[in-house]
This record gives sequence, C-alpha cells and structure tokens, in this order.
Amino acid sequence: MKWRNWHYRFSFKTKILGLVLSVSIISISLMAMFTSYYYTESAKNDFYMIAQDSTARMNHQLDRYFTQMAQSTYASIAGPLPSNSMLGDNPESGLLQKWLISGHMFSREQEALVEGIMSKYIAINYSNVLGIVLRSIDNRLIYSKDHSLSHPMIDYSPWLSSPLADRLTIVPSHYRPQDTLMAAYPFITLSVPVFNPNSLKLIGNLNIALSMTEIEDILGQTRLGKTGFFFIVDSNGKIVYHPDVALAGRRVEDTVIRALPVGGHGTVVKRNGEKILMSSNRSDLTGWILVASVPVREMASGLDFARKATMYVMSGIIVISLFLIPRMVDQVVRPILRLRNLMKQVENGDTSVRAEVITGKDEIQQLNGSFNQMTSRLNELIHTVHRLEINEMQLQLRQRDAHIRALQNQINPHLLYNTLEIIKSIAFIEKVPTIEKMVTSLAAVYRYSSKMPGAEVLLRDELKNLQHYLEIIHIRFDHFHSSISVDEACMDCRVIKLSLQPIVENSVKYAVEPKNGNARITITAYEHNGDLIIDISDNGNGFPEEDLARITHGMKLVEQHSEPAEEESVGIINVHSRMALKYGSPYGVSVHSFPGKGSKVSLRFPKKINS
Repeated sequence: MKWRNWHYRFSFKTKILGLVLSVSIISISLMAMFTSYYYTESAKNDFYMIAQDSTARMNHQLDRYFTQMAQSTYASIAGPLPSNSMLGDNPESGLLQKWLISGHMFSREQEALVEGIMSKYIAINYSNVLGIVLRSIDNRLIYSKDHSLSHPMIDYSPWLSSPLADRLTIVPSHYRPQDTLMAAYPFITLSVPVFNPNSLKLIGNLNIALSMTEIEDILGQTRLGKTGFFFIVDSNGKIVYHPDVALAGRRVEDTVIRALPVGGHGTVVKRNGEKILMSSNRSDLTGWILVASVPVREMASGLDFARKATMYVMSGIIVISLFLIPRMVDQVVRPILRLRNLMKQVENGDTSVRAEVITGKDEIQQLNGSFNQMTSRLNELIHTVHRLEINEMQLQLRQRDAHIRALQNQINPHLLYNTLEIIKSIAFIEKVPTIEKMVTSLAAVYRYSSKMPGAEVLLRDELKNLQHYLEIIHIRFDHFHSSISVDEACMDCRVIKLSLQPIVENSVKYAVEPKNGNARITITAYEHNGDLIIDISDNGNGFPEEDLARITHGMKLVEQHSEPAEEESVGIINVHSRMALKYGSPYGVSVHSFPGKGSKVSLRFPKKINS
C-alpha cells in the first residue's frame, strides 16, 4: 500500500529531526498530563480528607447543639416542684403537663401562666429562639408571649400536620408567603416530647422554633477556598440551609445546584462547564446530609502554575531542539550521505571505490567496512563471471570438437555399408555363417554410430548396440564371456549416445586381448541416490599404472576445463568429457583398477526417464 511508504518521501535527516522533535513534544506532553492528573488527584484527596473531617465535626456540633436545647427544656416543662411545706404550693408547678391533659378546662388566667412559663424560657435561655408552641394530643396549641412567629408561619410548619413525636425530632421549616415573591424565611423546629408524669404516656410536644443563626455560625467557622461553601440537605432531598437563602426549602434537583450529587463521600461533578469537588457527611441524629462544595481550581491553585511552567519548558526545549538537533543530525547523516555517493559510483560501474573506516563500535563505520568487503567481493565476482563466460565458450567449442572427433573416427558410412554387404553376400554364397554373422553385427554397430538424432538415447538402444559389438568379440575369441544385468525399470533412462561401447572396447583392449579372450566382461545398471549407475567390470590384469595415471590426469583436465592432449581425447576421456559437458559435476566416468584381478569403470548419469 502506498500510504504505508509515505515516510520514504522524506530524507533521512528530516525523518530523524521529526522523530526527535516528536519524541520530545510527546514526552513533555505526557509529563504535563501525568503531572496535572496526579496534582489534581492529590488535591482531591486532600479536599476529601479535610471536608470529611470538617463535615463530621460540624455535624457533631449541630447534634450537640440540638441535644442541649432539648435537655434545657425539660426543667421548663416540669416547672417548679408541685408543693413545699415551707413555701406553700406553686401555681406554675406541672402547669404545662396539666394544660396538655385538660387544658380545655383552663381559664384565661391559667393559659396566661402557661404562656408566661414559655416566654420566660425564651428570655432567660436563648436569644435565637423565635418562639415556642405547645401542642396537645388533641392538636390544641398555645404560644409563648412576644414570639416572632406569625400565624401563617405556624400554619406552614410541617410538624403541625405530622403525628406527635415520641422522641426528639428536628424539623426544618420554611415560610414563603403565597402572595409575594420574597425569599423564603427558614427556621428549625425542635419537637420535644412531653409525657404524663404519672402514666408516662405521651401527652404532647413542645415545639421550639430556632433561627438559623447558630447553624450559620457553626458552618461559617470553616472556609473552603474562595467560593467554596457548606449546605445542608434533609433526608427528603430538600435544602435545609444554604448561603443563598432563596434556595432554602426547595428540592436539590429543582435548583441551580441540581448537578451536585449529595450523599456521596467524595465525587467530582460539572456545573456550567466547571469541575466541582464535593464531599458529604450524614448526621445520625437528624439524618441530614452536610455537603462541602468547592471548585477544583481553587483546591488545585498550583496546577495553573505547573501548566504554565510546562509550557515554558516545552517551548524552550523546542527552540533548543530546532537549534541543536539539526547540527547533531548532520553529524550522524554525513557519513551516510558519503556512503550513498560511493554506492552511486559503484552503480555506475566503478567498483574500485573504498570508504574510510574508523575503528570503533559505530554502526556506520561498520557499514563502511562491510561496503569495502562488498566491493572487493564484487570485483572478485565480476572477474569470476568473466572467467566463467570464457570457460563456457571454451567448453562449447570443446564439445563441438569432441563431437567432430567422434564423427572423424567413423569410416565413410556409405562405403562401409556397401563393402559389408558385399562381404555378407560372399559369406552367404560360400556358406561361411561365422563371417556372415560378424559382418551383420559390425554393420549394425556402424549403422547405429552413423545415426546422430541427438546427444541422448534410451539405455535400451545403447545396450542393443553394445550387444552387436559383443557378438563380434565373441566370434573373435571363443573363450570370451560377457553378461548384461540391467533392471527393467532402468531401460527407459536416457544416456549419452555411444557412451558404453567405447568403455567396453577399452576393456577388450586391456583385459580380453592380453588373455587371448579368456576373460569376462560384466555390464550392470542400477539406481543409487536418485542417479543411474552403469558398471563395466572385467577380470583382466587391470590398467597399467602409467595408463591409469594418464587417463586420470586427462579426466582431471576435463573437470578443470582444460584441453587434454590430442591423442588422449578418445575412449574413456572422450566419454567423460561429453558427460561432464552435458551434466556437470558429479556426473561422469570413474576408473577403478585392481592389479592382477581386473578393473571396473563406473558411469554416473542423472536418472532421466524418456518423455
């Protein structure tokens, strides 16, 4: 694909420069990313730790405040002791319980005493108490005097429509007049259970309305960044307290802080594209959730400085890289460019060029050394190829000469055939069958020799010609014996024409004739390692040492592509030469002589089936 090779359009120097700059920029960018990430995570963890501690401590303070408020009302509920032998009866003793039990029978003066008891509690104890409302089990109400609660505010209070509380209950209340758009006025109501001192049954609730002053003081003691704040959400998801009073009493999901989840110990949310850190803690007494909220940027104020510092460092590295890296790359690329120029010279045919090599571990210098070895080897190969081309031409000429010499060794076939036919006719007329048979076999041998359809023939045809020749030898020597043992599977293999008869003729010369025909020649053919092996053995006296040395030397000259002496270029050497020219090494003739016992000549052919 072309897109995979796009980088080859640029120079090596450009690619190195781009690679180094890319690695530098990517490294700095990754460092900036990891720094920002871990810096932010560290700031978040610090915030969660601080926020958890702060919210837990504030919840504890609020719970203790509410508990103390409830405990301080018990004495007021009971009032003075009911009787004293020295001081006499106290009309206020147990008056609140009496009103709750049978207050509908109270006179106006008795109700005024009840209101006074509650008003004195407000005046003596707490300035942040807005008012007290006593509620009976039959929903009768009585208010403290000089309270700040209006009847619409009381009527809006959620505890009024709820069953009486049998334990301390903190109920958030929010008054929002229906006919105006003024901000809500939040306050908190503590519902303290009142029990009958005789039967210990619940008879009513003392409802104490508290302003948010104390809560504001407790939550205002801790700051979170510049704009961070705390707010309280009840178990129903309504805002109990928020620095923005207009949000009090509303559900979280209906306000601008709806994206801030509550109830989780630590989380990060987005609001108006800004990340906000949040942490919360639930009160065991009220069930309210105290939430701490602060923007991430305020808790990780050092992150901007780190980012700017990273940008400055990155810019500096890029500037330095643009100034220094090209010079460094040039030092690396210059030897490569020199080597490229030398390669162009070699490409143009000049193989004598050499590169300067400086000893060391530098890969370019090692490449220069390899280049010098390559050019030296290339010179050798060029000379070798040139020499082989010359030898090939010489081999082709020698092969042609060998073929011509083989033809020159033949007698004019027309004259020979006519003469042999005349001899055969005379022998037939004179009734000399031996001469007739000899002449017939000789004619067959020369007829086979004179036909030159190609360099290769079937082994079957070569053996048939050899049998005609052996018939002549049998007629010549009465005691001569010969045998041919060839596997039928080898009969259709191809061999060089006239390769067996010269070898057998050589055996006749060195083995049969010296023994006046009292000898034996054996021809065998078989397959060995995928090649065709033909062995011609005799039981003569073996080759004379000088003749064996001459034949062996002549075959080595043929293998070395040298021309043997003129008188040696017949018989075994001629056959070996033709086989070597045709098939190459390791094919050809091998001679084994056993003095006094005989000799064996082996011919190795590639096994080629007629096709």
